[in-house]
Amino acid sequence: MRLIVENRFALFGLVALALLALFGVAFVIRPIDAELGVTEPGTVRPELAARVCPAPHESDDDGAESSVAAFAPRVSRDDEGALWAVPLPGVPEEDEEGTGDEQDPGSDEAVDEEGPASGGEADERGELLGEEQTEPGRVWRTDTGDAAVPTALHAEGSLASGLDAAQTTVSSDGVTEVRCTEPAIGTWFALPGAADPEGVDLDALTVHLANPETFRATVSVDIYTMEGPSYSPESRGIHLGPGESTRLDVTELIQSTSSIGVHVRTSTGRVSAALLAEHSAGYSDWVPPTRAPDERQVVPGVPGGEGTRRLIVAAPGDAPVEVRVHVVAATEETEPEGEEAGEGDASGTAGDPLVLHVPPAASAWLTLESVLDGRPGTVVVEADAPVVAGVIAEDSEAEDDDMRVVETAYAASVDPLQGPLDTTAVIPDMPEGADVEVVLGALEGDARVVATPIAADGSMGDSVRAEVAAGTTHVFGTDTEGWGAPAGTDPEDGHAVRLELLEDSGPVYIARILRAGGGVSVMPVRPAPVYVELPVVRNSMTGIVP
Repeated sequence: MRLIVENRFALFGLVALALLALFGVAFVIRPIDAELGVTEPGTVRPELAARVCPAPHESDDDGAESSVAAFAPRVSRDDEGALWAVPLPGVPEEDEEGTGDEQDPGSDEAVDEEGPASGGEADERGELLGEEQTEPGRVWRTDTGDAAVPTALHAEGSLASGLDAAQTTVSSDGVTEVRCTEPAIGTWFALPGAADPEGVDLDALTVHLANPETFRATVSVDIYTMEGPSYSPESRGIHLGPGESTRLDVTELIQSTSSIGVHVRTSTGRVSAALLAEHSAGYSDWVPPTRAPDERQVVPGVPGGEGTRRLIVAAPGDAPVEVRVHVVAATEETEPEGEEAGEGDASGTAGDPLVLHVPPAASAWLTLESVLDGRPGTVVVEADAPVVAGVIAEDSEAEDDDMRVVETAYAASVDPLQGPLDTTAVIPDMPEGADVEVVLGALEGDARVVATPIAADGSMGDSVRAEVAAGTTHVFGTDTEGWGAPAGTDPEDGHAVRLELLEDSGPVYIARILRAGGGVSVMPVRPAPVYVELPVVRNSMTGIVP
């Protein structure tokens, strides 16, 4: 023992031997069926959900009618829960310094902190808009024509799973719609800038931000122009308390560029973001959010017709990106892609894609008129680094010797309906008096979808089966192909449509196109799964935020 104490090398050897024995015992008794501290993958049915619809850009005073519709499917007989809506007031004046939304309270753009005069009941949740719903499988609806602030929908229990909501504004000269988005830590958009030699540009761009959560959020807005990132002190560190909303005019940040990517991100909390674009031709539209940056993006529902069709791509990375683009245009015969165009030899097909080069942390655009040739279609974007993608469509008509823009619309990339979980989607509102087209794009395989119309009281109409061959885009007219309202439905009540992917079907990309009063609007249809996948969690300090 004395020798061990006096010899430091002997003591070191004993310590090493003890550690080796300890690790040996741990190795022998380790679990053999699962990694220690790692959960098994699984699924769960959400029990809480929130969606936010921005204040309509046209009010009842302008002769427009706006309403929010929401739908969550019934899965079992015992399903129950609650769905209600409350207004989200603007940021108090004393808190607006430093938020980037320093507006004159008396100006037209100032947010009315009192909220809409709903005349609804009030409780601990606030002033309720419309009626509270407790049963899934019915269409919830409320009028938002006089709303001056965003509307927040909250759902719990069975009404939180498979929920989707949208706001539609119909006026005498057009129609716009916006999907009510869930709060997130990041939201992306792709659209034109404010300076284009061909006139495909904007006069104004406004970011609508809302925090429906019960904790504070800090937001920043990044803009990727053709020359690189663009931001200002006002677009950084915007503070939103629980249940607050604000607007940020970013028009000054999009000058001298023909294309932009917009990234709304949070450093704390989550927010719902919406983007209102005012075109230089005088038309205003909500720009749908795109998928997060990825090496492959698919934009369904590009409207057919005369006029500009332009793809906008933004790359947030630090290296230049090569983008390859091809379209799957709708045809009367719905022939597989490549057969109509000489087995893919034509430009803009999968065999001969268009090529676009995007600088680092910047955006670029590509014209699609020649490859679409006036037909509706699906745009496929493949890149060697993550990008976001969107499309602007300008409907034009001849006036003297020039072409005049008569309407604008925006499309965006979207996730497909595909197994095993993302097999259902909801179109919450099929408004009265509008021509509706549902555009389905099948790329990897034949797709089969069942569409079921659902009345406000939950009664169902006849289901219609839609089949789309691989490599084609098909446009379904809801009136001509049997997707109409259930029998006995009051047209003023509207109805919803639930889409369900059949077994053994390939993925399908979906968008809904509305036409009314000479206007056109596009809403990408996202999956609305009843069950969501739980991430694998390891025994670490890392937190997970959806």
